[in-house]
Amino acid sequence: MSSAKKFRQALEAPLARLGLAVVPRLPRRAVLGLARAMGSGSYWFSARTRRMGLANLDLAFGGAKTGAEKRRILRESLRNFALVVLDLFWFSRNSLARMDRWLAVSPDLRTALAKPGARVGVQGHFGNWELIGRYAATQAVSVMSVAMPLKNPAVDALLQAARQVTGQRIIERKGALRKLVRFLRAGGTVGLVLDQNTAPEEGGVFAEFFGLPVAVSPAAGLLASMTGAEIIFPYVLPCADGTYRGELPHVITAEDLASMDRDTLALEITRQITGYYEEAIRLHPECWLWSYKRWRHVPEGMSPGKFPFYADKPPVEPRTVES
Repeated sequence: MSSAKKFRQALEAPLARLGLAVVPRLPRRAVLGLARAMGSGSYWFSARTRRMGLANLDLAFGGAKTGAEKRRILRESLRNFALVVLDLFWFSRNSLARMDRWLAVSPDLRTALAKPGARVGVQGHFGNWELIGRYAATQAVSVMSVAMPLKNPAVDALLQAARQVTGQRIIERKGALRKLVRFLRAGGTVGLVLDQNTAPEEGGVFAEFFGLPVAVSPAAGLLASMTGAEIIFPYVLPCADGTYRGELPHVITAEDLASMDRDTLALEITRQITGYYEEAIRLHPECWLWSYKRWRHVPEGMSPGKFPFYADKPPVEPRTVES
């Protein structure tokens, strides 16, 4: 590890502890202002972030949106991400009272979470994905979510504690399948974030997303096929006044699952969920995290030229020199 990375890691845990101590005590207006400043700073001072985000927006919208519109969407996306991080801290204080004041949940979502029975809640890095998990734990009997551990164990421990303040249980993705199956068969609610790259060699499958395939984990479909749990696609959208709105646009019921071909169910569900993501992002593009290498993996046989600059390139065959 380089000296710069060691120095950065040494600062991360104290800064996270400072955030947990200070941010929850700030008035809501100050949190919103800080998120706006942090997101704007990330846009203006990180050329890498701008390049990646705009490349993704070009792929998704092409000429349907102007350059000015894409730049605005990216700035708002980064501000939303900053608010998600700050609210992970802010909602850790007086969590129930603050959710009651600042989160309005649709009756459909409230009913779905409170209903007895196993379910898989699927979301992406869209809106406030942290808050929906925290809220679900106050409504469902028991909630287990899967998260990738951060590279800094000290910071990871602090964030996991903040995530679990309302009773949500967080487990690592590695080796999670068996635990999740047992949890669902006991009637629990499982939360998954599935808009991350899962390489084909790690079990990922390809699903179309804005006209190009992306590597996706089939975990939701596999869990549903193994347990009969229904699948819900909820999200929490930020509002201009600092409140949030929780919605439930899609549900795949146990009856829907029973009518599908079991041999292709996992793949069909994965592609269906990916379509839900795209629909939500098209409606609210500023709420998705565009600064991520979402189109990183290129399916065998496809030209990398169709993909963003950061996509993995196939290995170059060694040239032979004729004598």
